[in-house]
Amino acid sequence: MAKKSHLLILMALCTLVAACAASIPSVSTLAKEQQPTPTGVASADSYVIGPGDLLAVDVWKEPELSKQASVRLDGKISLPLVNDVDAAGLTCAELRKQLTEKYQNFVAGPVVSVTVVESRSKKIYVSGKVAKPNEYPLQKNMTVAQAISLAGGLTEWADSSDIKLIRKMKGVQKTFRVNYDAIVSGKDPSQNVLLEPDDTIFVP
Repeated sequence: MAKKSHLLILMALCTLVAACAASIPSVSTLAKEQQPTPTGVASADSYVIGPGDLLAVDVWKEPELSKQASVRLDGKISLPLVNDVDAAGLTCAELRKQLTEKYQNFVAGPVVSVTVVESRSKKIYVSGKVAKPNEYPLQKNMTVAQAISLAGGLTEWADSSDIKLIRKMKGVQKTFRVNYDAIVSGKDPSQNVLLEPDDTIFVP
């Protein structure tokens, strides 16, 4: 009788675990929410600059004022004539507007552009059964598959069909299931979603 009771409890636990796993939505649902632009690339103007980012500031027809600058830990960049300028926390569009106003004191009708050469302030995290679990810089248009590759790929006993993508959305942490096999086989490339800052990929 005790053995039967123990078996029933074990079966109930297995059912509960399976139900919990099934309740985690597929990352394909997230792909639909991302709604990429027609080019598949998010607007650079909306990128929020952070310390460590490498920026290219170009002033049209003013090559001596155009240069690449790294955002320092104090959030500033150094540029010709205008010296130290606050950059961290601003979008590229906001920084461009600020620089345009500053350069009006030196150039007639300045046309300024700001682009991100290298994003170094945004991180993603890859943990679990990968060759090199660690934090990595979030590169432009980085996908789940690219992040796993950057982490050295899956180890021998990794469960490639049940990888988790953990993301904070509107202040709430959400988890999505990623079937890596479906991505690499081409059966469901929609699961190879674009990553966002602070995403965590966990390989069980």
